Amino acid sequence: MLFIRFPFSNDVNNNSSILFGLFDEFLWIRCSGRGSFANSPTVKSLGDDYIASGGRLIVIDLETCSGIDSTFMGTLAGLSRRLLPIGGAVQIASPSERCLCALESLGLDALLSIEPPTAPWRGKVDQIRASLSAETAPTVHLDAKDQTLHVLNSHLTLSELSEENEEKFRNVTDCLKEELERQKDK
Repeated sequence: MLFIRFPFSNDVNNNSSILFGLFDEFLWIRCSGRGSFANSPTVKSLGDDYIASGGRLIVIDLETCSGIDSTFMGTLAGLSRRLLPIGGAVQIASPSERCLCALESLGLDALLSIEPPTAPWRGKVDQIRASLSAETAPTVHLDAKDQTLHVLNSHLTLSELSEENEEKFRNVTDCLKEELERQKDK
């Protein structure tokens, strides 16, 4: 198994960290603490770079994740929607009951592969986690406009998954669109 270590710690929220590593068949991203709007740009950047380099399998490890917000979930949905048409996938490893309920509540269990029994990482989870370095690397910092756009795109992705999600996030997306217009005028 080939290991390349890419550690990251979120400077915005010391109670949250993202560790990741590139392995032979997949990109492993481990979220500790809360998966949120604050660290989802880093997850998106990691996924985008991996997909651009030809990668097709992203594993999101939620074992030590205390919760996930809608922006984080929309980011995962966006990555999955890019991978599925090209034969790829986003898989979820070890979600807590709270995270699993959050994913299911927005219908992401139909888009993401949660705890797949035949995944190439099965039987190697402890080795993978042990190989992730605890050192920190710079976070992805977005300016106000790009952060607003990221949050909007995440919620639009969730809204496209079902009419229920569209209704649930309509006020959020409308407010974010208005905020982008205000930022454009500055």
